[in-house]
Formats: sequence, C-alpha cells, structure tokens
Amino acid sequence: MAQSMRDIKDKITSTQSTSQITKAMQMVSAAKLTKSEAKTKNYHHYMQTLEDMVRNISSTSSMGHHPFFKSKRESKCTGYLVITSDRGLAGGYNGNVLKLLQHEVNSLAKDQYKIYMIGSKGFDYAKRADLTIENEFVFVPDDIIYQDIKPVVDKVIGDYMDGALSEVVIIYNNYISKIAQEPTTKQILPLVPKKAEKATAQYSFEPKEEDVINAILPKYLEGTIYGVAITAKLSEHASRMNAMQNATDNALEIIQDLQLVYNRARQAAITQEITEIVGGASALE
Repeated sequence: MAQSMRDIKDKITSTQSTSQITKAMQMVSAAKLTKSEAKTKNYHHYMQTLEDMVRNISSTSSMGHHPFFKSKRESKCTGYLVITSDRGLAGGYNGNVLKLLQHEVNSLAKDQYKIYMIGSKGFDYAKRADLTIENEFVFVPDDIIYQDIKPVVDKVIGDYMDGALSEVVIIYNNYISKIAQEPTTKQILPLVPKKAEKATAQYSFEPKEEDVINAILPKYLEGTIYGVAITAKLSEHASRMNAMQNATDNALEIIQDLQLVYNRARQAAITQEITEIVGGASALE
C-alpha cells in the first residue's frame, strides 16, 4: 500500500508540474493574441482603404483587362496556398486546415492542382501524405511580416501570370472570435471586379493608366495575402490559448481525482495499521 501511495503522490506531483507549464503557455498565448489582435485590426483598416481605391479605379478604368481579372484561362489547374503553423500544441488548428486541403484535392487529378505551403506543420503533413509542394520551406514567426512569406507569394503569383494556374485559393483558419476559428477557403485569383458603392471622383493617371494599374494590383494582391496570413496567425494564438486552457483544466481535474484516490489509500493504510495493533494487543491478552 505504501508503494501504491508513493506512486499516486508522484503522479500528483507530475501532473501539477504539467499544469504549471500549460498555464504558463496559456498566458503567453493570451499576450501574443492581444498583440496580434491590434496588428490585425490596424492592417485591416489599411486594406480597406486600398480596396476602396482599387474598387473606385476599376469603375473608371480598363483595370478589368489586367491578367489578374481574367477568369478564362487555358490552364485548368488550381493553386492551393495553405497556411499552417510552425509549432503544435494548438488544438485542431493545423489538423482542420489540412483536412480541408485533403478534401479539396481528393476529387482532383494530380495535374489539376498545385500546393504551396506556409508553415512547417504543413510540410510535415505533405511528406506523410505524399503531396508535392511547389515552393521552398517557409517559416511563420509569431510577429509575422510580409518578407517572411514573400518567396511563396512571388512563386504563386508568378505561376499564375505564367499561365500554370487557372485560379489561386488560400486555405487557412479564419478568426471568428477567441473561442472560434473556422477553416476557410478564399479565392484570391482571378480577382473579381467590384463596382463602387457610390459615385466617386474621377482619377487622372500619370504617367499612364496601364503603368499605375500594373503597380497597384500586385501590391493589392500581396496585401490581401498578407492580411490572410496575419489573420491565420491570430487564429493560431487563440487556438493555442484555448488548447492550453483546456489542458490546464483537465490537469486540475486529474489532480483532484488522484488526491481523492490518495486520501482513500491513506485512510485504508491507517485503518489497516489500527486493525493490526488491535489484533496484536488482543493476542497478548
């Protein structure tokens, strides 16, 4: 019984250590989430301004003739840009995205899709699932900047402009709230012309309308992809915070259960000792 009690005590101590670690990770993720929320909110204001400008210009120019808007292309190949994380312990964050990717490509032939990956967890999955990745390895640090994903973005846009892709779809976790993140597909190419919601001022282009459009649209597309990337990073922090909170809560429940078992074992040991003493005293009488 003493050995059993010692084992239970060791399990309690080990679980307490684990709960302290998960609690610390939860607090770290909560701090990163707050910082990422502010960054995402500010960036969305910038993208809204840029989108309004593109919408207004497209209503008064020949922007619709740009290759980014052309929906009829010779290639019938879809490019999937998948955003995962570099680290685990984030609940279903990576699993849900990769499951959605697998669902998308299951019904397609090998020559009907190309996969572009962001995040080491996605690259690890691709090796196990025998999926070909078109780009070099890309990390996604917590404080992600555009330069971190620029190589894969350039690769995707370049393949689309070369005619290798008919469309580009991003697969990522969209941030709904701190407790809800939804695996989502978002088509980013070809762009869909949007009409201005109200009358806008006339634009004059210098030096040429075509030059201005060729300069603005790539920046707009790059900004859209980066906006999705920081939203996915926000979802990652939220998912990891929730996962660590659940782990901490589960550890506390296990500790309570083990403590109850320990108390019962201790009580049984004491009762047995008393019984043995009483029995020994009775034998001496």
